[in-house]
Amino acid sequence: MPRFLQQALSYPREIKLYLSYTLLVNLGIGVYVLIFNLYLERIGFRPDFIGLFNAVQTVAMGVVALGIGFLINRVGTWRCITYGSLFYLVTSVGVALTGNPAAILVLGALNGAATAFVTVPTMPFIIEWTPAESRSSVAALCFSLTSLSMMLGSLIGGWSPRLFGLLGGVALDSTLAFRGTLILGIALAALGLPPMWLMRAARDRGSRFLGPTAALPPLTRDKRRQVRRDLVVFVAVGLCLSLGAGAVVPFYNVFLSSVGARPGEIGTIFSLASAVAAVVGLAAPLAARKLGTLPAVLLVRISPAPFFFLLALSPTVGMAALAMSVRATSGNMGWPIDSTYIAEILPPEARANAFSFRSGAWNLGYALASFVAGEVIVSVGYVPTFVAFGITIVASTLGFVLYFRGRSPSAAPADDRHELVAA
Repeated sequence: MPRFLQQALSYPREIKLYLSYTLLVNLGIGVYVLIFNLYLERIGFRPDFIGLFNAVQTVAMGVVALGIGFLINRVGTWRCITYGSLFYLVTSVGVALTGNPAAILVLGALNGAATAFVTVPTMPFIIEWTPAESRSSVAALCFSLTSLSMMLGSLIGGWSPRLFGLLGGVALDSTLAFRGTLILGIALAALGLPPMWLMRAARDRGSRFLGPTAALPPLTRDKRRQVRRDLVVFVAVGLCLSLGAGAVVPFYNVFLSSVGARPGEIGTIFSLASAVAAVVGLAAPLAARKLGTLPAVLLVRISPAPFFFLLALSPTVGMAALAMSVRATSGNMGWPIDSTYIAEILPPEARANAFSFRSGAWNLGYALASFVAGEVIVSVGYVPTFVAFGITIVASTLGFVLYFRGRSPSAAPADDRHELVAA
């Protein structure tokens, strides 16, 4: 850990500012996400409308995510993140203040579109502003900070309605108390904007690769064909995993309640899972170095599958808590490893589109799976969804590892040539 922290202090200024942005914006998002569905209930909406809102928001996020890679290549990651975050804040305020169903759905779709600009450019920005040897470490730290800030945001969001109620002299479960909590979350997320504005190099130049890449020699026909195949596999693997995740994750708190967990216990389980993932996730670069990238992907990504198969056989609170912790940790460790790997395999001009298409496919698959899983759960219960999640984990992991086996990142066009040209 001391070595890790010492390395973090040596990161480029743009990266240290981006990590500050990540911590602050996700702190606010954690508050907002925890409270919003409860707020909709407080203002009189039924679960069917809440489900519709979440579907509209997720689909909008997925559709917009498909085009963000194109936009990043045109205007740069800084502009996408900064102005997208500002749009997220504005639409969040709108959703929090209106009670009209049509307005909530429209603003929810716009808010989902804005959320894509907050999440999709994360890896493109890290890859663009971090030396190649530090990328996996920066990515691991970034996703660990996201988990920690979301955990803290959940705790703040859980206690804030009570605080607003006591200080404001209103009922603890009143609409005003919950609306005040939403506004607090938006205000905390807004604190992430100053670090973005302090990025002089990123703000002034927009991208390290805008302009200089045009001077690079074009890819051969065979290389372009290889890049397309790599992109298709990377996106398809994400889509496969999203189908399982969408069938389980949106309903997990309801499942815990159905097997006897009280609301306080559910909050504790979610917070502990995030905390474990944040700490253990920092070991991702070490795992990749010790085991090799693809063996590390295999071990880390496939690890939740046995626990969800066991959860299907023994649907208890303890097993559910263990499965959730392993899944959260797997995601925090796996994404920095496999996304850094794909970034080194692909030429720089293809990276933004890779993460854009992957995010778009993930959100669309997640929304579709959530819709289907809701019907399945009502009809036959949770067991089929847990089994489906385990199967998609195994299939997506094996698909990634088997396709890329024998492929060394060192054989890919190094972005050092881009950095040299840009310099």
